[in-house]
Amino acid sequence: MPIPISEKLMHLRAEKGWNRSEAARRANIPISTYQAFEKLNRKPKGEAAMRLSRIFGVTLDYLMDDERGYPPGPLDRVSTGRPKGVEPTTVESVDLSMLPENFRNYLEARPEKLKGLTKKDLEELSTIRGYGGVPVDPAYWIDRHVEENEALERCKKILLGSNRKLLLAVLEVLSKE
Repeated sequence: MPIPISEKLMHLRAEKGWNRSEAARRANIPISTYQAFEKLNRKPKGEAAMRLSRIFGVTLDYLMDDERGYPPGPLDRVSTGRPKGVEPTTVESVDLSMLPENFRNYLEARPEKLKGLTKKDLEELSTIRGYGGVPVDPAYWIDRHVEENEALERCKKILLGSNRKLLLAVLEVLSKE
């Protein structure tokens, strides 16, 4: 369902629990300018649009396209880093029982590998199946998973920037191979 930018900004701001002045402060734009976006349905341009998409953790395309409704889909979201107050994952703070035994043993022996992993990452790793049902070489699979997540985050950041068309062209060429 189409939704104007004014409503989209109100929903995104409410999601964060911010008032208008807090959203304006975080985007580093004047409060009167932000109010015009929400109250007058004025579309942000240039740097203001980029800043708003960053603070709300959505793509610029999603923010500017009135045809895309609320809430944003998974591809419309962009990671804004670890939420404030959320500590890195540690062996003591997470249940590793869902993982195959060799993955558990590997992570328990190398707690530094857990720091960048979320519960969702662990759930995804638990679905990996090798020959005979048990994946061999947990180091390979965990490093590959982290590498793929980092690549996806870089792609999301590029999609917000000026090289968006270039990335989309490269992905189009690669998907044909």
